[in-house]
Amino acid sequence: MSLTNPSFIKSTNPSNKTIIGEIPITDQNAIDKIFKCTQEAKAKWGQVKLKDRLNYIKEFKTIVLNESDSIIDLIGNEIGKPKTESYLSEIAPVLELCDWLLNTDNLPKAKTFKLHNPVLWNKNNQIIFEPLGVIGIISPWNYPFSIPLMAVLMAITLGNTVMFKPSEKSSLIGLKIMELFQTANLPDNVVNIVIGDQETGQYFSQLPFNRLVFTGSPKVGKLIMQRAAANLTPVSLELGGKDPAIVLSDAPIDATAQGIVWGGFTNCGQACASVERVYLVKGKNTAKLIDKIVSLTSSLTLGSSQNKNYDIGPIIDEASLKRIDDLVQSAVKDGAKILTGGKIRDDLGGYFYEATVLTDVNHNMQIMRDEIFGPVLPLMTVDTIDQAVDLANDSNFALCASIWTKNTSLAKKLANLITAGTITINDCLFTFACPQLPWGGLKNSGFGRSHSIYNALDFVNIKTISSDTPSRFNKIWWYPYGLQSELIAKTGILSLHLRDINKGINSGISLFKEIKDNLKSK
Repeated sequence: MSLTNPSFIKSTNPSNKTIIGEIPITDQNAIDKIFKCTQEAKAKWGQVKLKDRLNYIKEFKTIVLNESDSIIDLIGNEIGKPKTESYLSEIAPVLELCDWLLNTDNLPKAKTFKLHNPVLWNKNNQIIFEPLGVIGIISPWNYPFSIPLMAVLMAITLGNTVMFKPSEKSSLIGLKIMELFQTANLPDNVVNIVIGDQETGQYFSQLPFNRLVFTGSPKVGKLIMQRAAANLTPVSLELGGKDPAIVLSDAPIDATAQGIVWGGFTNCGQACASVERVYLVKGKNTAKLIDKIVSLTSSLTLGSSQNKNYDIGPIIDEASLKRIDDLVQSAVKDGAKILTGGKIRDDLGGYFYEATVLTDVNHNMQIMRDEIFGPVLPLMTVDTIDQAVDLANDSNFALCASIWTKNTSLAKKLANLITAGTITINDCLFTFACPQLPWGGLKNSGFGRSHSIYNALDFVNIKTISSDTPSRFNKIWWYPYGLQSELIAKTGILSLHLRDINKGINSGISLFKEIKDNLKSK
């Protein structure tokens, strides 16, 4: 398929494998035109006053609230997510971000300040924040509403324009996002969409954006960087995780089991912050905790948007289903034991995999090193806390980690020993829904941060303006150099930084004598 010869994306309901829509792929010529329009719109949008831009955000929030049921239904049909999860992980984070943005105290503000050096006190210094320009966003299918909107809303609030490409597996939800912006009467070309597959994404990532934001796999993230490098486009990458849970021996059985089961299986385990490795520090309650985890997992129901009540939806597609099963079967071949689950459920009519708990795993197994991105929870018992911390850090990923214990003061100390972008104690995964908290990781989990003021700074040009009044006197750092300028420079530096004027003056006198003696000797 060539981008110059448009074809269609087929949107498939993973719960029953039926096609629910066909959307034309945006061809190369159309992408170029869209980019040009988005670029032309940036100057006008960037000059719109912040309070007026925020009026659009306020209206957008109202529309999302009013249409939340239809949004939830669409997510259920295209992704298979349970309604409860969609409300909490798709709708709530977007509404929370709107509220955060509407409080202008959260946003970067111009500021003036005096410099430290007294020689520079006459200067007026200002830092201002300008829109960066056109922001490109490539978003994933697993949180097809909240992930793109967390970036889009932040970018346009700060005066940028946006082109975004949703995953080919969630194109209808991407179009719904555009519809919501149109309903909010957002000016033309402030936000534009590109529909397509991997080839479309390749071309998209080569455009000369002012910043490119990508959420996806490390493999594709590296390719995104290579393509963006041609234009020196700065990139923000959120590339997944292999998040560990460290369970200390004093952790309460019921609450810990409930939290870890939710962390492992919410969104069918298809979350970059899913609990993918559990390290249980041996104690008198370890066996009971494992039993409770297995019991809760076994009680979870598989289902689809056609069901009124279900806990876990489908895997997104057949390739992902097979990859998950291959990881489980490989682990079993290497000695792992299935305590519950471990089967593809073809009888349910979609891409379903049973919620699975494994024991007798080790770090030589692929399932403990690769991102599973499915409903599989490996449990590993260790002898000491130090072992658990070492194993938690023994990964190419470093997005999130969780610690489970009654001893929160100890947990906070352990948190400082774990390499990750976010550490939660006695909970997991929830921080993505909090716009106040930075979100991102290290290692193969990528770099850059979404959410919070630290994300806002990625979408602005931080400009310094320093002004001075004309003077008939040269600055001491201007030409010509000579004995006088050298004396002033050294005396001034020593006086300022030694905090001792006498030492500075004496040092200057010594320097003057030294220079004078050198001149005499010549």
